[in-house]
Amino acid sequence: MSRSVRDLRELICLSRFGFRSDENPAEYEQQSTNNESVLFYFDPSILTNWLELTGTHLENLRLLSTNTLVNLFFFWLKQFDYEHKRDLFRMEIDLFTEHLVFALTPNSLDSNEIIEFAQQVLHDLHAQLKTDSKENDFEFLLSIDVFNRFQRDNQYRNLLANLPENLTNNITNHLHLQWMLAIRAFGLVTICTAAVKYFDNIQKSLQAESPSTSSKQKIRFLFFENLEVFL
Repeated sequence: MSRSVRDLRELICLSRFGFRSDENPAEYEQQSTNNESVLFYFDPSILTNWLELTGTHLENLRLLSTNTLVNLFFFWLKQFDYEHKRDLFRMEIDLFTEHLVFALTPNSLDSNEIIEFAQQVLHDLHAQLKTDSKENDFEFLLSIDVFNRFQRDNQYRNLLANLPENLTNNITNHLHLQWMLAIRAFGLVTICTAAVKYFDNIQKSLQAESPSTSSKQKIRFLFFENLEVFL
């Protein structure tokens, strides 16, 4: 069993997709695949690095204090306008897509195919670009909260494995499914981390600009009642 698959098994329970504990991904390498599929051109050697980065990001999210989370949630819901949220998501999804491009055989795919694949893998984050809604806000913040609790329960596993049916239906190559799970975990966790870093940078900038009054300007943040609907 390759290291990248072991890392993925540790990250998310693959048994829910019917993978055996003794399964060898090499068994599937010779299976015929659809030449039009993005994954036909994917270089899996990069997955080990992606999963290591994902594990580091998850650890950083787990270490966020309750106070930091509450402040972040308040900022996201009350102070961060949709235009800037959309810009942040668009930038991070574009970066994620660039990572995919580098992981694919050069000149083998049309850029629109890669973009479409990236949007499908991160369908829930791509939805953030289409509609300004509290439901989208709560769904994204819930992702950060799930990673912060890091209980590896069904909610955690379902979040990481939330691939659309058009990507998973009738798939015969389990290796490709493993790759998609790893790609989604990398993209989702990386973008959640980017949002936290964005908030942290804003807080540091405000404190640097006005250190003498920062304590007076602190807002008493309260949990919003509607969040419990999504928890």
